[in-house]
Amino acid sequence: MFKLGNITCNVGEKYSGFWKIDNYNIPVTVIYGKNKGKTICISAGIHNCEYTSIQAAIDLANEFTPENINGILIILHTINYSGFFKRVSRIVPEDNKNLNRVFPGDENGTISEKIAFAFSKYLYPQLDFFIDVHGGDLFEEVMPFIYAPGIGEKEIIDFSHEVASNISLPIRVRSKASTGAYNSAAIQGIPALLIELGGNGNIKNENLIKYKKCLKEFLSYLEIIKYNSSEKIEQKEIIEAKYLESPCDGYWYPKFKAGDFIKKGDILGEIKDCFGNELYTFKAEFDGIILYQTISLAIPKDDPLVAYGKLDK
Repeated sequence: MFKLGNITCNVGEKYSGFWKIDNYNIPVTVIYGKNKGKTICISAGIHNCEYTSIQAAIDLANEFTPENINGILIILHTINYSGFFKRVSRIVPEDNKNLNRVFPGDENGTISEKIAFAFSKYLYPQLDFFIDVHGGDLFEEVMPFIYAPGIGEKEIIDFSHEVASNISLPIRVRSKASTGAYNSAAIQGIPALLIELGGNGNIKNENLIKYKKCLKEFLSYLEIIKYNSSEKIEQKEIIEAKYLESPCDGYWYPKFKAGDFIKKGDILGEIKDCFGNELYTFKAEFDGIILYQTISLAIPKDDPLVAYGKLDK
């Protein structure tokens, strides 16, 4: 029997319902395959307006059955469930916190911290692999890429990167962060990844198809499902990335698009005031590629502007 809080699922069963954490409901599907295999979790909706990743998780939860998987597959459909319906970008409305920034959590904290604690205490210890699916937010554009952990035991990091390299996305970023659901899992000894694909508050069919293909490649490599992908991509690794945040409230004018290559000294964007006066100009510190950026005219103080990475030669 698989057990996660109030949820139980036996061999050969498929369960869909809500994982209750301190009166907070997270929609989940558990598929317990008839054949033995690894225990894997696909986690969607930590950022509740990243719609392509959420829909990909829902579609796969409906597609898979105990007859066509090995092991146990846990799919969390929309973790920030209350934020999803309020259409409040990034934060959990009950405590106004970014859930992905409070891991490993606090049993006695706010609801975001309690959710993160439940992951760390009750979910991760049961897993063989954790994959967190994301994409550009309402006001973000993202090039398709994978984050893999850079902090933790070498064996865990190496295996995470091995799995990532078998997913047909062109860029893999070695993370230096210790926060976030997948980084926290890796530090706790669970191989983990994060996929970024989609964005702008819409679900383009080609992005949804690509997302599901990537997740099937991931599950196939771990022998959860049988799936043959003919696409082979030479994946490049980024070992140095720069994340720019806004020093003030202002009007943001990016100069490039996600996926564009940049040269050292290129102007990445400008912040102006409401009268059109230039306040800040941001230049690239090295040659690289734009991973993601805010595309809304409005930019609040301390919000992300643009992230770019240096390709490993």
